[in-house]
Amino acid sequence: MPAIHIQSFIAAPSGQVWAALLSRPDLLLDGLPATAWPERHDQQPPFHFHVTWPHTPEPTEVSLTLHELSGGTRVDLVHAGWGDGGVWEEPLHGHFAGWLQGLAALGLWIERGTDARAADPGLRGKERYFASGEIPASASAVYRSLTAADVLERWGEGVLAGAVRLEAVENAVLRWSLPNRAELVIILRRTPRGTHCALAEYGVVDQAASARWPAMFERLTRFLE
Repeated sequence: MPAIHIQSFIAAPSGQVWAALLSRPDLLLDGLPATAWPERHDQQPPFHFHVTWPHTPEPTEVSLTLHELSGGTRVDLVHAGWGDGGVWEEPLHGHFAGWLQGLAALGLWIERGTDARAADPGLRGKERYFASGEIPASASAVYRSLTAADVLERWGEGVLAGAVRLEAVENAVLRWSLPNRAELVIILRRTPRGTHCALAEYGVVDQAASARWPAMFERLTRFLE
């Protein structure tokens, strides 16, 4: 059976990460079909959390394990028990994108106190699109490419034309209001190979997001290689 495996590093002690894991599921689960953990779950604080996940065609299993490392905590997420093909394919892809976004959002909130969900509460319950990509460049290079107008013009092909920047935390998170009244958030997380960019468009009104943002990641990657 296929399984989702994700690792994420958070620059905070394991006890702090564990507390946020339990107290802020709204952040971690924002891109998933749930707003809270199921009531029945197994805990071995502060290092292991396991739950039977009912929000899939048949119940699956989610485990999060925390490892103390120098300078912070590595979070290992495994979502196992998936079936093959058919009814499983779409939720498998959706959960993979949702877990990537959620772990990035949880790490940002723990490290900087920033809530990366839509600033407009009215957009939080509407249609959303999530995409992630790892770019082989530093977070500062990615940040500059998205914020410096002269650099954005060299690679962006107008992808953010008409967007109004609402928030910019250097090398960490960017937020724009889009012309279609949607809101775009990109979280930047350092990785051993570069920068993980976790993108969310809140208030999606058509299918254009699924073509626009992956293509943007590809252009940015080529530009920074």
